[in-house]
Amino acid sequence: MADVTTFDLEQDDATADFQHSVRSVLLHLYDNAFLQNHPLTATWAGASPGDRLTHVQDLRRVLLDSIERLRPQSTAHGDAARAYAVLTYRCVDGLTIEEIEHKLGLSRRQTYREFNKGVEAVAAQLQDLLATRVHPATPPAPATFAALSRRELAEAELARLSQTVRCEVITLADVVSGVCHLLEARLQRRCMVVRMAGLQDAPPVLADRTLLRQALLNLLSYALDVLPDGAGLTLTAATLPGAVSLHLRQQVLPSAANNSQSAPHLREGVALTVAYSLLAAQSGRLLLDETPGQWSAEIVLPAAQTPTVLIIDDNRGLIELFQRYLAGHRVVVVGAESGEAALAMVQKLAPQIIVLDVMMPHQDGWEVLQKLRALPALATTPILVCSVLREHDLALALGASDTLVKPVSQPALLDALRRWLGTLHPVE
Repeated sequence: MADVTTFDLEQDDATADFQHSVRSVLLHLYDNAFLQNHPLTATWAGASPGDRLTHVQDLRRVLLDSIERLRPQSTAHGDAARAYAVLTYRCVDGLTIEEIEHKLGLSRRQTYREFNKGVEAVAAQLQDLLATRVHPATPPAPATFAALSRRELAEAELARLSQTVRCEVITLADVVSGVCHLLEARLQRRCMVVRMAGLQDAPPVLADRTLLRQALLNLLSYALDVLPDGAGLTLTAATLPGAVSLHLRQQVLPSAANNSQSAPHLREGVALTVAYSLLAAQSGRLLLDETPGQWSAEIVLPAAQTPTVLIIDDNRGLIELFQRYLAGHRVVVVGAESGEAALAMVQKLAPQIIVLDVMMPHQDGWEVLQKLRALPALATTPILVCSVLREHDLALALGASDTLVKPVSQPALLDALRRWLGTLHPVE
C-alpha cells in the first residue's frame, strides 16, 4: 500500500511541475528569448528537426490553439466561460490580474482560481499532444515529418475555428495597439519600431476579435522574422467601398542602414497560412508584397455596415442574453457596461438603435439618456429604455423612443427592434 501511495504522490508532483511549466510559458507567450531557453520548448521539440525559433513558434501556436479549444459555445455560462475569459485576457491580451478583476467583476481569489483552471486544462491538452509526438522506431522522412504535422494540425484547427466565427464591431486601433503591446519585447530586442498613423480615425470593421488578433500576431511575428534589425513598420488605414484596409509598410530607419543583412529571413509558411485563413474566415483578405526593401502587407476587412444595436447595461449577463436573442439575425450587438463607456463609443460606433438600462451605478439611465440625446449624431437614433421600472411616460418625456419592461423575452425584443429598424434579416 505504501508503494501505491508513493507512486500516486510522485504522479501528483509530476503533474504539478508540468502545470507550473505550462503556466510560466503562457505568461511569456510572446517572449521568444524566454521561450527559446525554456525546458518545455525542448520537451515539445523532442527530436523534431528545425531551429529553436521554429520550435518556439510551433509551441506558441499549439498553446494558442489549446486556449481556443476552451472557448465555450455562445450559450455557455459558468466556470467554463470564466476560465476561458480569464486565460485569454491574461495570456493572449496581456491584461493584469487587477484589470481582469475589474473587467469581469470577479474577486481576486475567483480570478486566480479561474486562471488556474484554465492553465490545468491547457496543460492536460498539451500532455495528450506530447503523447502523440513519440517518434516511431522507423520514422518517416525526418526532413519533412515535423513540417507536415504542423501544417496538417494547423489546417484542422483552422477548419474548426472557421465554424465558430462570431463577428462584432471592432475598432482597429484598439486591436492593433494590443497586438503591438504583446510584441513589445521582441520589437525592442530587434531595435524595431511600429508607428500607427490615423488608425483612430478609421471606421469600425466587422470581425471576430479573437481571430483578427491572432491573424495580426501571426503576420507581425512573420514580419519580425524577415525584416532587418532596426527597420520600422508604419500602419495606416484607408476606407474602401464597403470595406476598410490596414496597410503595413516597411520603413528603413537610419539606425538600420548598416543592418540590411541582419534579418534571419525565417519564412514560416504555417504562420502565413494561419493569417491568410483566419482573415478569410471573417470575409477578409491579406495581400503580401515581399519586394526587398519595400516589404508591405494589406489587410482588407468588411466595414461595419449591418445594423448595430448598442446595449447599455451594467449587468454583463443581460448583454450576453440579448446577444443570444439576436444571434440568428443579421445585426451586430455591442455592449457597454456603463454610461461612461457608452458615451465614449457612440460617436465612432454610430448605432442604429440603443437599448438603455435605468438602474446603473455612478450614472443612471435617465442621465445617460439626456446626454445621448444632447449629441447631434444621436438626435434621431431610437433609444429604448429597458428597466424593471414601468416609467413609460417619463421615458418618453426625457427623450426615449420606446420602453421595454424587464424581464425581456426574445419575441418582445425582436418586436421592439422591428418597430424601429424594420425587417431583421436572418443569418444565411
